[in-house]
Amino acid sequence: MLGFIKSRKFRILLACVSLLLLVDMVQDTYAKYVSSASANSEFTIAKWSFLVNQQDVLSNSDFSNTIVPVFAGTNHIKSGVIAPTSTGYFEVTIDSSDVDVSFNEVITLSQNSDNTVTDLVFTGYTLNNGQMQTLTSNSVTTSHALGDLNTTNTYRFYVEWADGTGETMNNAADTAATVDGVASVDISIQFIQNPSVQTPTPEPTPEP
Repeated sequence: MLGFIKSRKFRILLACVSLLLLVDMVQDTYAKYVSSASANSEFTIAKWSFLVNQQDVLSNSDFSNTIVPVFAGTNHIKSGVIAPTSTGYFEVTIDSSDVDVSFNEVITLSQNSDNTVTDLVFTGYTLNNGQMQTLTSNSVTTSHALGDLNTTNTYRFYVEWADGTGETMNNAADTAATVDGVASVDISIQFIQNPSVQTPTPEPTPEP
C-alpha cells in the first residue's frame, strides 16, 4: 500500500485532484468580482409645434379656411369684393410659443393655378403693425432665435387688382372677369430649424 502511495501514478492522480480543487477555488474567487448593471433613460425631445391663425398646421397643414380677405371698398366699389383698382389685405398670424429650437419661417405668396385675374399683385406687407415693407420676390424670410420674447407674429399682406401701368389685362379682360373670373392666391409657409440663428443676449440685471 505504501508503495502505491509513493508510486508515480498516485502522485499524478493527487495532482489532478489538487488542480480541480484549485480551479474551483479560483472560479469562486473571481465570481465575487463579476457583476452586471442596466439602466433605462428617456430624453426630452425638443418641441416643434406651430399655430397659423390658431390652427395646428402639423396636424392639418391646410389653413385656407383661416384666411379672411379684407377689402374695405371705396365710394365706387362695394366693400368685400374685388374689382380693378381694388386694394385689400389678409393676415397670417404665426404662434411659435411651443417651439424649443431656433428656426426660420419662409412665407411665399403666388397666384393660385385657378386664378384668372393676372393683374392681381402683392404690393407689400407689415409685421406686427410695423412699417410697410416692399415685396420684391413675393417671399418673406424671418429668423427666430431660441429665447425670442415675441413668439406670436402677425403678417399683413396687401394685394391689389392693378389697373393702369404694368397691367396685363385690358378693359375687355377686366369685364370678362366679372362674369366668370377667379381671383385666388396661394400662401405657403415653411418652418426650417436653423441652429445658426444668433441667440439674443439677455439683458443684464440691474444692481440694487
